[in-house]
Amino acid sequence: MNESGPTIIPSEGGIRRQKILTTIGYGLILFVVFTFGTLFELMVTKGVCFVYVIGYFMSLVTVHAILKVKQFGTGMAVFLPYAILGFFVEYMVEVVITPALIAPWAALVWSLYGPLAGISADLTHRLLPTTLRWQFRSAFTGLITVLTYFLLILITLAILYNEPAPGLAHYLNGIFLTFPWLLIMGLFGGYTAGALSSRSFDKC
Repeated sequence: MNESGPTIIPSEGGIRRQKILTTIGYGLILFVVFTFGTLFELMVTKGVCFVYVIGYFMSLVTVHAILKVKQFGTGMAVFLPYAILGFFVEYMVEVVITPALIAPWAALVWSLYGPLAGISADLTHRLLPTTLRWQFRSAFTGLITVLTYFLLILITLAILYNEPAPGLAHYLNGIFLTFPWLLIMGLFGGYTAGALSSRSFDKC
């Protein structure tokens, strides 16, 4: 005799709430990743080269969140905690304290490149054929995430600063080594996320 009791099916509201909480959790993890990258930038690289350091972790968290939540827009959403707080920090540092940006609205643009990279991950995951093996699908999603992030920072440094040359020079220093490294880390981060969530990926 089965005494386990009736099976409880979560309500639609409960599922939605769980997805929101899970997304917030991944957002906080990504916030920690970016905070580490920022500290590394301030203490070691003295510039925006931290993107090369956190590429793997950014790809891992973003892709794993997409696979776990299974809701379009998750990639964008996980970047929001850092983007929102980052806007105020960017505004105070490079608009108020040391006016380096061409206009106050440029601080807002700075805060958007994370969510835009997240959208690129969402679109990549949705548009890639489901017949593609999960190893390639997840790895390519991670690659597009870090590549989009890299290009957005490059564009921002080139057009939103009063004196763009020093920032660009620092960002592109050793690019023949660092850029391929970033792409490899994006691929590997996405692959790791897929490996950790292979069952979820098979059900997408």
